Amino acid sequence: MDVSFYATLRQIAGTKHVAFDLGGDATARTLLDAAGDRFPELRALIWQPDGSLSDYVKVFVDGREIRHLQGLETPIPPDATVDIFPPAAGG
Repeated sequence: MDVSFYATLRQIAGTKHVAFDLGGDATARTLLDAAGDRFPELRALIWQPDGSLSDYVKVFVDGREIRHLQGLETPIPPDATVDIFPPAAGG
């Protein structure tokens, strides 16, 4: 699956798009774990100390935020569009 990273997360990944091969049973959790394994600097931004998803990142699967789906257990089909954003501020 192709995952797009934005803003400061793109700087950490070193590119906008990163391919992950997670098989057919991927979830948001397995994707975020894989992203943290590939880019260790992301781990502290993705996870809170208690293992929950940090408020720092927003994860969208096919245009819908995982917090409004099944959270970390949101299934991610191999052909899904995944976008990972840091929070944005402004007016």
